[in-house]
Amino acid sequence: METDLTGLSDNEITEVLYGNENIIRKTLETFSWVERSLEGCIDHIELAMHVTTQSIWDGLILLRQKGVKLRLITEVTNDNICYAKKMMEIAEVRHLKGVRSSFGIADGIQYLDHAISGRDQLSHAIISNVKAIVETKQYLFETLWNIARPAEQAIREIDEGIEPTKTELIHDTKVSISRSLSIIKSAKKEVLVIWATARTFLIGMDMGIAEIYADAIRNGALVKLLIPYGDDIEIFAKDLKTLAPQVETKIADKSLETKITILIVDQKEVMTWELRDDTNKNPYQAGGLSTYSNNKSIASSYVTIFETFWKQTELYEKSQSFNKMQNEFINIAAHELRTPIQPILGLTENLLSHANDTEQAKLLDVINRNAKRLYRLTEDILDVTKIESKSLQLRKERFNLIDMINTAIVDSRGQINREHKGNIRLELLYRQDIFVEADRNRIYQVIMNLLNNAIKFTKKDGEIALTVAVEKKDRYDEAIVSTKNTGQGIHSDIKPRLFTKFATKSEVGGTGLGLFICKSIVEAHDGRIWAENNPDEKGATFYFSLPLGR
Repeated sequence: METDLTGLSDNEITEVLYGNENIIRKTLETFSWVERSLEGCIDHIELAMHVTTQSIWDGLILLRQKGVKLRLITEVTNDNICYAKKMMEIAEVRHLKGVRSSFGIADGIQYLDHAISGRDQLSHAIISNVKAIVETKQYLFETLWNIARPAEQAIREIDEGIEPTKTELIHDTKVSISRSLSIIKSAKKEVLVIWATARTFLIGMDMGIAEIYADAIRNGALVKLLIPYGDDIEIFAKDLKTLAPQVETKIADKSLETKITILIVDQKEVMTWELRDDTNKNPYQAGGLSTYSNNKSIASSYVTIFETFWKQTELYEKSQSFNKMQNEFINIAAHELRTPIQPILGLTENLLSHANDTEQAKLLDVINRNAKRLYRLTEDILDVTKIESKSLQLRKERFNLIDMINTAIVDSRGQINREHKGNIRLELLYRQDIFVEADRNRIYQVIMNLLNNAIKFTKKDGEIALTVAVEKKDRYDEAIVSTKNTGQGIHSDIKPRLFTKFATKSEVGGTGLGLFICKSIVEAHDGRIWAENNPDEKGATFYFSLPLGR
């Protein structure tokens, strides 16, 4: 029996069909005029009916012979696998778990939706060529087609007893955390974890993750954790070792923070969590969206990422150990050098003060100058080791910055005379008192270093000008000291690394440590240091800032 429900126009109709014979007859009528494509979804139970009903099967074969493109979505199961293989002989078949719809679209202009009764018979169907309905069903089919996977994969997994691969988005953190604990407990070979931050690891420790790792180890699994550096992380890592001694951990450099926690189990299951707020101690609120996959290719990729980070951390640990030994050696050597230098300086200065012979005075002056250079180098090396070991200490006090600069200018004029550059004009272009809270000796060291460099690179008829300015910032004022010279300027090769160690292209010597030390001292005072070549004239200007009343 056929009933015409809707006559939307002369050409657009929607019908309801009843009974197995009527539905098959209408289906075969459709087969007779299809020219381009026939595509749709079939319930996993109904798949057998399409293959075993001879008239339907013969009709599909004829369509294939005519060159009609056949596409089918179904769920491949143990019960219908033989029918799926048969259907794949004439059509492109994809597997989608849980699909229960049964509909078809012919040439993109007609839609047929049908239901099956409990007696494995077609009981009801709706057929329509209404454009809006057909387009909606075509969109639904294309959406399902894009998320379905080739039936060959599902068939192979069933034949070989392989668990079907899947990738899921998990919005509920309670579900994702419960899933992660289950797969860790099921681990047979290894558990690899990259924690998003140190705090997320601490949250995990608070919820008892150490016991879960211990269970995995008792089951024979290897557990390896990468934890970014953070406050108290060493203490919690020791606590973990107490509860689960066999767990291997590495404290990664903070720059390796991924902001995503990654769990890989037995190189076949992967879970990831986005970090929402690691200041929240509630694990269900700290984490966000999670993903789960048992795709081995995806798991293998994450294993590669883990191993790369692990090796990188090992190299970092080795370099830190080497740097520590190197700094200890340099520190000892510098102290040992300082011991003989001080009496040399004292004795030569004493002899110079009593020398009557001009030639002897010249020789003593050479010894004295070189001893001072060696002493400055020793002090620079000691400063660098303090900076790199983060043991540079500041002894802050309140003092007048202008008085200090005037003292530095007086001392620098002595250098001008020693280096026979008596024509260099050195002056301070500021007279008003400015008081700062800083380490007097260290700031003096910065100013003297900048002045010494300016003198080195300035010819006899050049000028060196110190300027001090006070600038207002959003929350505080800062003093900006600038040292301008008329020397050769900053070489373009050096400028990008000017304040790094050993940055020198000087024809007048130097280790390239001075500006690195200056930068470290200024930044330890929460200041800034920078430099630029003077526009439209020779030389360069070096600047540094110190906060005032912060």
